[in-house]
Amino acid sequence: MSQADLGADVVAQAIDWRVRLASGLAPLDEHDACVRWRAEHPSHEQAWQRLAVFDGRLDGMPLPQVSRTLRQRDRRTVLKGLAVLLGGTALIGGANLGLRDSPWLAEQRTATGQRRRLPLPDGGWLQMNSGTALDVVFDGQQRRIRLLAGEIMVQTGKHAAERPFWVETPMGSLQALGTGFSVRLADDSALLAVEQGAVAVHPGALAHAAAVIQAGEQVRFDRQRLFAVQALDRDALAWREGFLVVRQWRLAQLCAELGRYRSGVLRCDPAVADLLISGVFPLDEPERALAALGRSLPVRARYLTRWWVSLEPA
Repeated sequence: MSQADLGADVVAQAIDWRVRLASGLAPLDEHDACVRWRAEHPSHEQAWQRLAVFDGRLDGMPLPQVSRTLRQRDRRTVLKGLAVLLGGTALIGGANLGLRDSPWLAEQRTATGQRRRLPLPDGGWLQMNSGTALDVVFDGQQRRIRLLAGEIMVQTGKHAAERPFWVETPMGSLQALGTGFSVRLADDSALLAVEQGAVAVHPGALAHAAAVIQAGEQVRFDRQRLFAVQALDRDALAWREGFLVVRQWRLAQLCAELGRYRSGVLRCDPAVADLLISGVFPLDEPERALAALGRSLPVRARYLTRWWVSLEPA
């Protein structure tokens, strides 16, 4: 990782901590975690202190406005100081450091394990899964969601003729054709699943090419191409009701999926990684799900700390 990339990440994390603590609702362990983060590296504390000038202006603001204030008004101040922090290597301007597309600066976010339903100005709605970050841009000409991380389910309103509805992702753009659909981002691809209507997919490197995915279908895509269209996996949409439905999954796959809904590290020992499991697990109680595994498989959850858990042979 370059110095500039490291600097952008540090600034984004500092802004995120400021936003969370400015809400006045952060529990004590959040404050303690922030103190530990500041102590991890001198650059963390320097980025934190450069944001301190805004503390008085954040009091009483709604969280989206806090985020916008730090993102729009403080960016140049912080980045000027960041040039010194990085030994003169930083370039002034958010785009140069990749901050524009950072999930840390999104206007709408869900924490690990949190899900939230968000009404849209056109009468539609979207539901955000755990660890999701996005921006909503609605005006007289457009309806646009910028999905930066995580997973959403969208139900569009009835303004398609006047204002097309788009979801932008790092992998490409999706145009809703009067529909209900979900989008999930992975590190190197995205998955579109269409429940109602249809969605046109435009991979990022193929600006003028599009494929239309119909209701009952899903497709994975990256910036270069679309993969094979498949039948919709409705089990994968059960997160909206707070459940994870698995059918003959490897334990390692289940471990990775449950890890999306709990803070810290959830590790699967290679000795049990290939065990198969089926079941329905509550996403709001991942510790309960881990305990249930021991009743179905010869495994146990070993807690090194509350943040570090390993699934091992019983």
